[in-house]
Order: sequence, then C-alpha cells, then structure tokens
Amino acid sequence: MREIDVTGLQCTQAVMAVLREIVSMENAEEMHIKYEEPNARRDILAMVKRRKYNLLSDETKLLIITK
Repeated sequence: MREIDVTGLQCTQAVMAVLREIVSMENAEEMHIKYEEPNARRDILAMVKRRKYNLLSDETKLLIITK
C-alpha cells in the first residue's frame, strides 16, 4: 500500500503528484490519497476513470484506488 498526501495542492498539481506515484505501482496495489481541496478530488476521480484505474473507497478527504 502507498500513501500520498496532496493536501494544499490544487487540481492539476494533485493529479500530477498521484500520477507520478501510480506509474510505479504494481497491479492491485492500493494507494491512499489524502486531500483537502474539493476540486483536487474531482480531478483525481476524473483521472482514475479516464485511465481505468479502480476506485475502492471515496471517504471524507481520503480516496483509495488501485492500478
């Protein structure tokens, strides 16, 4: 499992930080993403859908995805 904290990052910055981490992940490995900005959440979820990653959980200020 990997953890990434994009607290304080805006939309594109948050997505780029997640993408930098996800490229080196193994298939089915989990990533826990902590965020604060609602727009960062929106853009990360759009990227997850576009790239066909899996959203496991969408909790308050925490997203859990897999590759």
